[in-house]
Amino acid sequence: MTLFSFDRHGVLRDEHGLLGNVIAALQRTTKPITDVFILSHGWLNDHAQAQALYGDWIRAMADYAHVRQAEIQARRPGFRPLLLGVHWPSAPWENPRTLVSLDQKVAFFTDLIGDRSAADDLGPLLEDAQANPDPDTLSAQNEDRLHRIDEKSGLRKDQVGALPGDDRGDFDAGRIFADYKRTWRDAVGDEPLRSALSPLWVTSFWKMKRRALDVGGLGVHTLLKTLQAADESHQVRFHLAGHSFGGIVMSAALQGPPGGQPLARPAHSLALLQGALSHWSFARRIPDTERSGYFHPVIAANLVSGPMVVTRSAHDRALGWFYRMAATLTRDVHLNRRAKRLPHYGAIGTYGLAGLTDAPLDLVVRPGQLRYRLEPGRRYNVDGSAVIVSSSFSVQGGHSNLVHPELAAVIWEAATTKPA
Repeated sequence: MTLFSFDRHGVLRDEHGLLGNVIAALQRTTKPITDVFILSHGWLNDHAQAQALYGDWIRAMADYAHVRQAEIQARRPGFRPLLLGVHWPSAPWENPRTLVSLDQKVAFFTDLIGDRSAADDLGPLLEDAQANPDPDTLSAQNEDRLHRIDEKSGLRKDQVGALPGDDRGDFDAGRIFADYKRTWRDAVGDEPLRSALSPLWVTSFWKMKRRALDVGGLGVHTLLKTLQAADESHQVRFHLAGHSFGGIVMSAALQGPPGGQPLARPAHSLALLQGALSHWSFARRIPDTERSGYFHPVIAANLVSGPMVVTRSAHDRALGWFYRMAATLTRDVHLNRRAKRLPHYGAIGTYGLAGLTDAPLDLVVRPGQLRYRLEPGRRYNVDGSAVIVSSSFSVQGGHSNLVHPELAAVIWEAATTKPA
């Protein structure tokens, strides 16, 4: 696998000429590349963790391919893949091991927020949290500090349907703190609860959504266009797969920046694994609004010619909690369960695709099931609750539990489905 690193602004860091090597591989006429897989990790992955994650994914895919090698070759004669990984800075609140002093931590979070004056509030906030990571109550001073920090983040509160990062409602640090303690008190086992910084983590969550949008819409989109241009045969199929915020990266890579030049041709398949983006992201119209989902152009412009699959799981605690915190002053997140209406704020990894003109097809993954029938141009909500489970107490739950042959089978089916 070739691992491409991007900075927070979507700028490719290619000091070793990796892109040139990949272009040369695509232009090779002997034993030509037939399929390019581009993978993106989600939150809390440094460079080493991204490499380990991709290694696990690739082994699961390779094990499945070994068993069904003859069938894959029959579907895709001469199948020869090229595997590319994306690494981007996605760890907003886990302090790197190099952050030892309080000053270093303040500098780290100030850089994340993007406003130097945030240091005035981050200093005393982090000092208090260091002394008492799980206070009984959130002090009025720290509540005010958290609100000022959120305001300085540059994120808007433009409600559902806005661009990722701005697609949130109000921010109430006190309610976030109380909900965090109530929700996770018995769920984290022996881990420290660290509730003092939970509102800062929520701000960080939405900042990471914006960063994923920039990385995908600018950097990975440009990379994808470059690779398509290098494919002079126009026969290579491109497959995109993203986990968590990587779902935003891959969706933005297809759509590109506002007003930018579109891709030369569609991707063949798109897989969003426990995606940390709104379940209305691809909707033609979001209920009770006059808005389309931010990524609706991916559907409207048919930017995926083959299957589009999204996984969801009832055991993904992280997505459930952070999206519930998108609008802490409203009751929207609880609305109309009896009427079977979906909430305004929720993740694809919880609810699947919603609001599409052509309703997505439901697919249930069962333990041991390794064959599925997918159709080109269709979208699938894949209920993976039977395998995407939590093996221990943690805030994430099953959010990152994706290395399963059953899920590898779904991705292989999407990749090898014949075009319409």
